[in-house]
Amino acid sequence: MIPHAARSRPHPGAHCAFCAHDALDVVLEETEHFLVIADHAPLAEGHLLIVPRDHIACYGALPRELDEEAHDLRERATRFLTSAYRPPIFFEHGVFRQTVSHAHLHALPLGAASHGFADEVSRIGRPAPSLDALRAWYAEHGHYFYLETERKETGEREALLFPPEMDVYFRVMGTLRDHTAHTAAWVPPALRQMQGGAKMRALAAAWHEYFEARD
Repeated sequence: MIPHAARSRPHPGAHCAFCAHDALDVVLEETEHFLVIADHAPLAEGHLLIVPRDHIACYGALPRELDEEAHDLRERATRFLTSAYRPPIFFEHGVFRQTVSHAHLHALPLGAASHGFADEVSRIGRPAPSLDALRAWYAEHGHYFYLETERKETGEREALLFPPEMDVYFRVMGTLRDHTAHTAAWVPPALRQMQGGAKMRALAAAWHEYFEARD
């Protein structure tokens, strides 16, 4: 249960969709400093977001004292998605290409990346082994694109940071599509949102069923 003080904490993002906590469609879990929510325009079934409660630009600006809580939620999401769907990829538009100007980490169960993905894209990225790497990039360069995948051969997770360039972004995401098991036709965001309600409800039911059996 979240203390009332945490629930009612003021937010500077008065017009921010992620600051309007009571208006969010499907909240899967709440902690003191984060919300786990179903993406309202899911790219695939199981698509969820880990969102700081406070109005923060991106994870590169996340206060260091929240790192452990953020890590625990990532691990929780990984266990759930791997069991209920597929191993997730994590990605974040570090201000670059954000649709909502508030930090949000995507967890998308596309499955592990096959041999060669990380080797192919690592040449245009930089290793990001911790949130400190995001903070260092954000302080020095500003915007970024962050992507974490699982290697199918070893099960190891590998995180990379990329410059905020459209050609790099489309190259990385296109290569990822070629190297993961889950493929689907591209659907415009507006249509994904119209069709997303059933997927969001299914995700919420699966989340609660999974954790009620374990917590």
